[in-house]
Amino acid sequence: MPVWEMEVFMAVLTVARELGAIIRGEELTLCNTLNLKCVSRSTLEKKFAQLGINDKFLHKFDECKPGLLSSINNDTSCYWETLRTVIMQEMLQDNIAVIGRGGNFLLYPLVKCLRIKLVAPEDYRIQHVAAEYAISDADAKKLIRQSDCARKNFCEFYYGENWNDPHNYDLVVNTSEISMETLAKIIPHLMPPPLTADDKEELQILIQEQFIKHALLCASELQIRFPEVEYSADGTVTLHGSVPSGAAKIRAEEIVMSIPGVTAVNNELAIVLNEIPSRIPPFMH
Repeated sequence: MPVWEMEVFMAVLTVARELGAIIRGEELTLCNTLNLKCVSRSTLEKKFAQLGINDKFLHKFDECKPGLLSSINNDTSCYWETLRTVIMQEMLQDNIAVIGRGGNFLLYPLVKCLRIKLVAPEDYRIQHVAAEYAISDADAKKLIRQSDCARKNFCEFYYGENWNDPHNYDLVVNTSEISMETLAKIIPHLMPPPLTADDKEELQILIQEQFIKHALLCASELQIRFPEVEYSADGTVTLHGSVPSGAAKIRAEEIVMSIPGVTAVNNELAIVLNEIPSRIPPFMH
């Protein structure tokens, strides 16, 4: 088989944006122009529902740092693992642009992607926000600063990374100077080379591991702690981590065996009876 027939033409773009740097809806127009599926809040809402996850997680945790109590319970872990699962599944199925949610930090270690950030001077942003929300310039300024702080804290909490650091992006665009039309012409020349079949096979294994981890962490009855999942090409899954009882260990194995593609489970979960923290920041996993 010729090498070119083995190539998987997967395009992945991540778009971080300051509030007001673009007008609402411009990101969708950009994606349509580039023939990329836009993975934004509306996409996540649909996919969360398909996975049986309550939309309260999006309303409570999306693009903001959780409060102290939330940060130590299972809800935050469930949001995080669902977010990762949805984005990784979308990436296998289509050419995508991930809007916000620290997509550059999530995907860059996994796949070749183009990471851009859209920024603009504060006065320019205030003008857009005031018009969009029908509020005063003073209130728009407050909203902008709250948004910047929330997005910065979100990336620090979930990824341990600095949202404001330009080194975390391949291209930083001042939208007061460069239009979306111009950007749409630039981006295709900057996209990385396509993934090979071997790349995609490795990615499929990572996504299967992620799907299993998501199923375990979002099964609240398990109270599973620090799960680690290894998936082999033959369908064998090895589980590490801890659960509070033998019944939970058995239930975890049942959940994993019910997932398509799993043929056997090597259950190495430890039973830990004492109370331990339910989670640690995801970037420390």
